[in-house]
Amino acid sequence: MSQTGMLIVGHGTRDAAGQAEFLAAAQTVAAVCPAWKIEPCFLELAEPTIAAGIARLVERGITQEITVAPLLLFAAGHAKSDIPQAVSREAAKYPGLRLRQASHLGIHPAIVELSKRRYQEALGGLPPFPENETLLVFVGRGSRDASANAELAQFARLRWEAHPSGWLQTCYAAMAEPSLERSLELVAQWPFRRVVVQPHLLFRGELLSRIERTVESFGREHPGIQWAVTPHLGADRSVAEALADRARGAADLQPELGASPH
Repeated sequence: MSQTGMLIVGHGTRDAAGQAEFLAAAQTVAAVCPAWKIEPCFLELAEPTIAAGIARLVERGITQEITVAPLLLFAAGHAKSDIPQAVSREAAKYPGLRLRQASHLGIHPAIVELSKRRYQEALGGLPPFPENETLLVFVGRGSRDASANAELAQFARLRWEAHPSGWLQTCYAAMAEPSLERSLELVAQWPFRRVVVQPHLLFRGELLSRIERTVESFGREHPGIQWAVTPHLGADRSVAEALADRARGAADLQPELGASPH
């Protein structure tokens, strides 16, 4: 019997479709990692909670080691402090339990490849255009954490190099500049016949819906440009494989964040 459990932690959303996608991704991780006992949970806004996830792992016989796997694209406050602190508060209730935390998904090659595939899927149903007449607008969630925003920009560059277009504009949907709206105002004045907006988001939610509405509005204002929005990443097997890879390389949580001494 496995003595290692994996707690998959999502950000959390009130969107039912987004919750379902997250849980589907967790099921795929379980299929990819049959030797692990896996429980999904959310940091906020949805259930099961982190407390419920840890309790369920303990009920299933995991009393020695839990690997915390944040199903997050970039490392801002949630991955750096909120998740480890919340996990540690609960894990302290279980003496002898060792905690390890995996890295966020970041620029894992499987995620870069999936992002490229989503771009190609969006173009598949459109009339052909020369790539040099196509502009990619790569939009991330955005954060007040400068390193998370910088990692999004790095990912966008890697993604663009994997399937180059005429130009790349990187922007953010919230909390950082340049904003999506400001970027679309700018690129609408440039000499590109097609603008492809790629939301770099794992699951559905209000933010994705807002991006889609914003692009639709710009399409009405600028009918001379062909506008397209790629699918989001979703509960693809590539996400599960990347998360599993991160979990295998997990490191111990810092002592001040771990369970009480025993």
